[in-house]
Amino acid sequence: MARRGKFGRLVDQFVTTVDQMGGCVDPQVVAEELQTRIDMVAGQLRIKPETVLRNYIPDDWGEVAASAMMTEVQQRQIPTGPAEHLAVRVAARLQAGLGQVLIYAAANGDQQQDVPALDLHHLGEAVSGLALAITEALPDTEFVVIGADIAGWTRTALETLRDQLRAGAWTHCPCGERHGQEEVDLKVLRAVSADLLFLPPAPQPG
Repeated sequence: MARRGKFGRLVDQFVTTVDQMGGCVDPQVVAEELQTRIDMVAGQLRIKPETVLRNYIPDDWGEVAASAMMTEVQQRQIPTGPAEHLAVRVAARLQAGLGQVLIYAAANGDQQQDVPALDLHHLGEAVSGLALAITEALPDTEFVVIGADIAGWTRTALETLRDQLRAGAWTHCPCGERHGQEEVDLKVLRAVSADLLFLPPAPQPG
């Protein structure tokens, strides 16, 4: 079946919706999956695939199917568990650590990579969650409460920075010249490793 007309529009619709929701999908994979579904229905109903596409596949299939897929993926990625109680100064330190994650990711062009190491959406959620917890704390409050999702996304971002520094993949200044980056990177590595001690470890899959 030629990849044009309604079939092509449905594939483009699926790919565009996934992209708008922060994902990425190969159009060829979508086309193959859609064709498989059409052929399956055609076989069950004993009609031509062209008839299935014309009469049985809704015009908004791409948007609906992509939205359902991305919603399921995003729900699976939300950390769950009990809330975390952190000292206000610790929450502020973690927020500062996330700032370093952003600095390193930007300096090393992470978002320009085919597969970025960092999820900017989750990082933004973590920064906002910590900031709200700190700003909403009462003047005499020593501790703040953050949800498991904020703690999990904070941990993941800090672990990403730690791992990239350990591997030598990220540096404070990737200009190609040596002017003290190694010392800066080592200090940041030590700091982020210490920050991670304030957070619970990632849950192990059951």
